[in-house]
Amino acid sequence: MKDQERFPNGDYEEGTIAQLLSHLQELRRAVPVNYLLKEKLKMQLLQRIQELEQERKRGQIKQKSGKARRLWLVTGGGLILLLLAVCLGPWGDQSPSVRHYSMMTLVNDGAEALVDLNPNGTIVAYVEDKRVVKTRDLADSQPKGTVVLPNDGGTYTAVSWSNRGKQLAVVERTEEFSRLWIVNLADEERPSSKQLLKEEKGVAFDAPSWSQYDESIAYSRRTNDGTEEIWVSSTVAMQDWKLVEGTQPAWSPDGRLLAFVKQDTVHVMEVRSGAVTPLETGAWPSWNDDDSLTFTTPDGKIKQARLNQDPPDIRVVPIRRLGEGALLKAQWSSDRTHLLLTQKRKGETTATISIASR
Repeated sequence: MKDQERFPNGDYEEGTIAQLLSHLQELRRAVPVNYLLKEKLKMQLLQRIQELEQERKRGQIKQKSGKARRLWLVTGGGLILLLLAVCLGPWGDQSPSVRHYSMMTLVNDGAEALVDLNPNGTIVAYVEDKRVVKTRDLADSQPKGTVVLPNDGGTYTAVSWSNRGKQLAVVERTEEFSRLWIVNLADEERPSSKQLLKEEKGVAFDAPSWSQYDESIAYSRRTNDGTEEIWVSSTVAMQDWKLVEGTQPAWSPDGRLLAFVKQDTVHVMEVRSGAVTPLETGAWPSWNDDDSLTFTTPDGKIKQARLNQDPPDIRVVPIRRLGEGALLKAQWSSDRTHLLLTQKRKGETTATISIASR
């Protein structure tokens, strides 16, 4: 092929070259403008960096001033809290205060076991004249109802609410037998009913305590020779077994521990391992937390033992608006908010029942 055929138009080639040269000239003229623009942007950027640095320094000064002010407030507040802790003790505003003073009186002989408070602190179950078990709503001055139990000449010596508040454990004694009853309380769907959980001849049952999920009941068992033991009976199976020697058992809320009294001293047993820790002289232990319990002292006061410390921290519990009389027993409701108090004044033959809350 001839060159004329491959490049038919010589004018086109010359025009293209001229356009390229013109474009290169424009680029050369534009380069100084781009450099000036870059230099201007660089100066603006440096100026903004300096402004940000000055703002940061001012912020640090304010932050240091704020930190100093917060440190002063925290220190001063800490001192105030420390003074309040010293003045109010470990309970502070959580110390129980009596809400219902002397709501009823019971015969003093064994009165500690004759009354108990339901889980949310609204209903009291009690034994009247050792022959009848009744319930009473705290909002009503009159008894709420009578628990149906057999009338065969026995006397009722102890009553205990289940943790779910739907059942009662009742101890009955006759001349020959001791019985542990479970009473299913009436509700909108069913009437009340009863079940004989345990019957034994020649022994005396006392102080029933429901386990965490109400699947068993611990109680004290005293033989004719005076031996005191703590036994457990299952509420879902026909089984019972001995746990330890002692009396007045009380399950911890989480079921890990069992508090009881042996030789006038409060003890705590780790149920799984069987390890036992003695605390102090006292009676009627009752749990106000998974790792904390209270008990009454021989001089009629309440002490709390915190078991999550080694050795356990044991201190007197202040109770506001407490009336006269030595405390025989202080029993926490299952919600650990309300406290059933049994008191006795010197020279009196009856015990006073009061309710405290925190």
